[in-house]
Amino acid sequence: MFTATKPLPLTVPTIVGESATSLASRLARRNGVPRMITFCSDVGIDYFALVNGDPVEVQRLAVLGDIDPVPLQASTPSLIEPGWFRLGNERIKFTGLIRTTLRICPRCVQDATDRMGVVHLGMWQVASIRTCQEHRCRLVAVPKPKNGNDCFDHIPMLDGFKPAGGDLAVSQNLELERYLTERTLKGPRQTWLDRLPFHIATQTCEMFGALLTLGLRVKRAELTDAQWGAAGTAGLSILRGGSEALRKNLEEIQDSYPVGEKLYRSRYGVFFDWLRFRDDDPDFDVVRDVVREFIFENFPVTVGSIVLGRPCPEQHVHSFATAKQVFGIAHHRLGQKLFTLGMAKPHASDRFYTLTRYIPTALLIDIIAELGTRLSAKEAAKIVGVETVVLARLASHGLIPKLSEYGKRSTIYRPEDLEAFLNQLRGLAKPAGATKDLIDLSTAARRRGVTIAALAKLILAHRIPLYFEAGSAEDFRAFRVHPNSLSGIYRRPQEPVVSSWSVARLLKISRPTVYRLRRAGFLTPPTKRKSAGIRGGKYSCRKSFENFQAAHISLNELIERSGRSADDEFNHQISNGALPLPLGLQSTMIFRRTDVD
Repeated sequence: MFTATKPLPLTVPTIVGESATSLASRLARRNGVPRMITFCSDVGIDYFALVNGDPVEVQRLAVLGDIDPVPLQASTPSLIEPGWFRLGNERIKFTGLIRTTLRICPRCVQDATDRMGVVHLGMWQVASIRTCQEHRCRLVAVPKPKNGNDCFDHIPMLDGFKPAGGDLAVSQNLELERYLTERTLKGPRQTWLDRLPFHIATQTCEMFGALLTLGLRVKRAELTDAQWGAAGTAGLSILRGGSEALRKNLEEIQDSYPVGEKLYRSRYGVFFDWLRFRDDDPDFDVVRDVVREFIFENFPVTVGSIVLGRPCPEQHVHSFATAKQVFGIAHHRLGQKLFTLGMAKPHASDRFYTLTRYIPTALLIDIIAELGTRLSAKEAAKIVGVETVVLARLASHGLIPKLSEYGKRSTIYRPEDLEAFLNQLRGLAKPAGATKDLIDLSTAARRRGVTIAALAKLILAHRIPLYFEAGSAEDFRAFRVHPNSLSGIYRRPQEPVVSSWSVARLLKISRPTVYRLRRAGFLTPPTKRKSAGIRGGKYSCRKSFENFQAAHISLNELIERSGRSADDEFNHQISNGALPLPLGLQSTMIFRRTDVD
């Protein structure tokens, strides 16, 4: 063993860009030593320091090879601190390098006169360098040696290895490799992209480019070198414009999809997932901050929701779902207003709306302030203390004004109009005290055979005294009236009726059968009660029902009485000469009692 002080008798020619380990491997073969690690031991070079680019060991090797140590050092990845290497004028994290897998250019191997002529460049250890700059040929991986210590000794690894011809790369897809090579040789400049650490700039270009060229769901492990090259070039073309260009393209991607309840992950797929799983590397914070800020400003992210490791401090835009969650505003009311602003479009049913863009918080607050002075029918009915159908009848009688908003389908009410109506009733009311036999207005309307709205109008018109039992009359339900106060009011004649549901239940038949009985004249509609519900055809005169029930019996009733099955009972009646009423095939069968008894 000796310390190198002069060149070896047998040397090899070198080229600019060759790494120290490549030169050492070729010198070992030139001098008849089978392994580089043995060669280093023989000449007094620390092998493990050399593979990590130690300047002292690189200089010793340069003396042995009779070459200039400066370019050799520049072309060799040199460990400068744990996890970080220096290559040329660039500082590179270990994750940006491929150190233990040897990649070689097939054309370089084929063109060399012998194995010692195959040079391995230091740049080929950069993970994103996938082609030989001279031949534009894709690099190929060489099978790993049996001994892990020999993974930098490329000459023995090439023995018996015959690479295929190699694929040629498309020149325009090598822009990222050219950028990385230039950055390594000349050092980073002052642009936003160049100020990013080497591995951050590289991976961001490739992953954002993969999103642009290959879509949301691409799997990184399945990408070919050609696809990586195209992705890197696409990403570089955007990121050279800085963070604003990145934001602009994030916005263009967002705008290319319909606005919906799905959030950012469904828009940025592989790029977002890759960035999310790099949370252990603080160097990614520069890119993460840009993407996170864009997401906070342009997607309906609620306060406190975690995006790329940080909680959302303030919600900037809203969807229908978050507007309801945060402000409690109903979908249809907000949708109707946004439709007039051109920010939403209705579905065919007009019951649901789709946003054309998310709602800025400031605009949403203004809309809520505007809509806060107007109430939907459901909200107004709750305040008055009645059902929505009663509220509509009160409005139709002119007791409560109603307004039309965003078209005829939407009826709204003003709080002051509701309060004015209740105050009119309160003006007629006093505490019940010892007054007995008071009834609520709903009961009074039913007894008089009028609607609640009609009764309320009569009370106000005739100034009939009202009462309340609690400390005050908060809503319509609190008012009471004495039956004697209504004795002078016209009372509609009553006619007993029975609903279709009750007829079906009592006769044990289906409701469609009830409708067919009415159409066939077996059941007659009421002639004296003409309210909307009665006129709707869902009620029959009770007397006609009782007459029909006394003269007819359904098959289901016969089954209950005899205990036979439906088929047996039907066959039994038919065999005895009984025929069902001609109501149609889908009706429940009904027989005349005179035929079956």
